[in-house]
Amino acid sequence: MASPKILATLTFDAQSGRPPLQYLLAPEGKTFLTVGRAPKSDVVCTLSGISWNHLELHLPPGPIDETTPLQLLVKDLSMNGTGVRFTPQEALQKVPKETQLPLPDGGSIAVPVRKPKSKGNEDTDVIQQSFTVKLEHSTLQELPPQAPQMTGKRPAQTQAGNAPKRPATVDQVLPESCTQRLAKGEALLKAARQAESRGRLAEALPSYQRGLQHLIRVLPVLEKGNALISPAYKMIRDNLERAA
Repeated sequence: MASPKILATLTFDAQSGRPPLQYLLAPEGKTFLTVGRAPKSDVVCTLSGISWNHLELHLPPGPIDETTPLQLLVKDLSMNGTGVRFTPQEALQKVPKETQLPLPDGGSIAVPVRKPKSKGNEDTDVIQQSFTVKLEHSTLQELPPQAPQMTGKRPAQTQAGNAPKRPATVDQVLPESCTQRLAKGEALLKAARQAESRGRLAEALPSYQRGLQHLIRVLPVLEKGNALISPAYKMIRDNLERAA
């Protein structure tokens, strides 16, 4: 007899133009989903303001049967926050740090909560992404292959206005050293901003410089069209003046 599992279907907002994603979760198998800019994330999103490892969705502890409540536990790992709605009618609320907030079947998640300022057209720039989480009991052993992930940016149109360009996907497999360097660079820049906000400039300056060095060293490895190029360049541009 097939062991019971939870089938999680993530349906994204219309603005992002992303197809739904499905995952099978079980206590003896995959127990949580990851969301962030890291290529290894289950849900990859490279919007500005989303952290390398932004959030996790965990199965509650214990066995699964037909009486198991359909919910996941949301754990925020980000700098700019994770928001949840328990029902479509409720206002967005921020997930507190150091907690695992229960998200029921049909609830939704929005990232980041603290939106970066749009530098272009507010009507076309995507600065926040949301998705609804549908949960159901399942006895499936595996899911059919899914289409490659898009990264959450709206497809651009041609001059004719009716032929969208192919969105960027995260197809390039980066060496582990590169992903570690990207994560280290982001962590150093985050620490530098926190030190600067507290007036500790002598501590902030070297952290800015080291963080930028990590990011700059990865740029030659990223292939043209890789979804991580744009956010990496943006992070460098946004922090260059602070490091000077």
